[in-house]
Amino acid sequence: MTEDELMKELAGPIIEKLKEVDKEMGDQNMSEVPQVHFVRNHLQLPTEIDGFEITDEFLEKLEQYIQDELESFHKPSVLH
Repeated sequence: MTEDELMKELAGPIIEKLKEVDKEMGDQNMSEVPQVHFVRNHLQLPTEIDGFEITDEFLEKLEQYIQDELESFHKPSVLH
């Protein structure tokens, strides 16, 4: 499994849940797109999934991937 495949596999359930929440909100407009941020406990031993170490850099890429997906289906409105 490549890093990109792992990222998509991890992001998939998160994105689906965010889409469910978006549907539940109905036609309510938000002033901005929700932001996703992961926090890693640095006191834990290194975490690996399918041979990939989960580093801060990987989490930043995962955040950006999810954020890009959020922005693609969420249409924010600007408040004046």
